[in-house]
Amino acid sequence: MTANKLKICLPVSVLIFTILFFAIAQTTQAFSFPNLIEGAKNLFSPSKKELKIESSITLVPEGDVNKNGQIDAGDTVRFSYTLTNTTDKEYSFATLKTNINRKQLNFIHSITGASSLDDNGKTIEIPNFRIPPNQTATITFDARVNYYSTEDPVIATVPEFLDNNNKSITKSLKKEIKAMRINKDKIPGMIKIQNKK
Repeated sequence: MTANKLKICLPVSVLIFTILFFAIAQTTQAFSFPNLIEGAKNLFSPSKKELKIESSITLVPEGDVNKNGQIDAGDTVRFSYTLTNTTDKEYSFATLKTNINRKQLNFIHSITGASSLDDNGKTIEIPNFRIPPNQTATITFDARVNYYSTEDPVIATVPEFLDNNNKSITKSLKKEIKAMRINKDKIPGMIKIQNKK
């Protein structure tokens, strides 16, 4: 490299380094080395701004009627939805549609993270939902799986978030569990009816 090219490249390199240093420093809380590294990561690969939904269906420990550790018809399951809003937008009067087949469940209770649920007999929705920007919110509720004697029911949820104009903002992957059917003679209430015959 000639001396003239070196004279030009060196100041340009220093200028680029200085700009990058201050840009990175602006994205960090303090001038510590770990924060500087994190700032550089955010500068060159910023995280995606979005609204995400994570869902799960689990057996409620005290809802395991026959204490076999698996989900059977008649057991109580917990539906959990965690919404993460990494955008700068606040969503108010929004709706979380669970898309659960309501006919598979009864005795919906222990609601947390929401003031109410809408139950139209077909599915379950969480209305008037609010999530501020850069916040996480969790909604859970418990429900008993209806009794089935002819098939193993598949309980599923495909959550979808709608804004206050009923526009779909995001949809999550389907989560499902399979509940084991129960013979008619094991269903509470059916035993008494059969004994009367």
